[in-house]
Amino acid sequence: MGLFDFLKKKEDNQRKFTKEEVDELILLSLNVLCDHVSTVKDVEKFLKEKGLDDRQTSLIASRAIELYQTHFANKKEVPQNNQLIDDNLLLLDILKNRLITSGYQVENHPQYMALIINSALEIATAINDNPDNHPSIIQLTVLTLHSKYFPNGIEENIVGIGSTIQDKIDSVLDNYLTTTFEPIIDSFTDSHNPALDFSTVIDNKEILWHPKLGNLSLQGQWELIPENEAIFELLKEKVKYKLTTQKLNWLKVYISKRGDGRIIGECLFNNEPWQEGLDIISNYAKTWTEKGDFFGQKQFIMFRRCDACDQ
Repeated sequence: MGLFDFLKKKEDNQRKFTKEEVDELILLSLNVLCDHVSTVKDVEKFLKEKGLDDRQTSLIASRAIELYQTHFANKKEVPQNNQLIDDNLLLLDILKNRLITSGYQVENHPQYMALIINSALEIATAINDNPDNHPSIIQLTVLTLHSKYFPNGIEENIVGIGSTIQDKIDSVLDNYLTTTFEPIIDSFTDSHNPALDFSTVIDNKEILWHPKLGNLSLQGQWELIPENEAIFELLKEKVKYKLTTQKLNWLKVYISKRGDGRIIGECLFNNEPWQEGLDIISNYAKTWTEKGDFFGQKQFIMFRRCDACDQ
């Protein structure tokens, strides 16, 4: 899937774009950059005035900056602030090397800042510019796409911590790889843990499912570390009724509890809000007895239909 393919497949309440419109937006953004007084923030402001959301803005701006640096950077100083772009390029390079070391085939996307893994999976990243973040924190948005199984992408927002940009990148990539990438890439194989498998009946046909659990990510100082399967076990019986006939389904869960008892969470099934799931994990958070200002749990789970049930 290319950049324009992603932009045209937004949710119903968001603007969709044709390839011609995407190309025009890139060109117009490039024109803004070529103005001797313009900066990257001027491009972002221009794109948002055109109706783009933050993620669309980041992708278009990144492509325009790549073109600018290739064709115009020798004509005048590159507009500032480009630090986030430079950091994101460094992050992608580090991610590429780590994936190659792990045995994956990885290449740079020919059109925008992203990686292509095993000629099928695309990973696009954007470092978020949040002035409220502590200087030691990096906040990363990762979009993982597959043209057949999840063409609209699986989006994750992940944080890392470090004293240098290298340390922060290493931290945030560790989080992404163990919590999200591993269950996604593992879902393309029929390997499974029989202890987690379960069956459903869809259209009068019994289907065996192989859950692929990412590492449970914890926030706060936990005295009693929850089991990695805790959230999965809570939602397993209800998620059976959400699974569709498609080969891969996925579940994103986040739940937190503040010191005043306030609970905030999100539960998405195949990118759609799942209220029943959110109610279950909210009730689960109410049972936490840990003492402190803030505690949270986050987990990503893939569900692969067993190959034996494909016929």
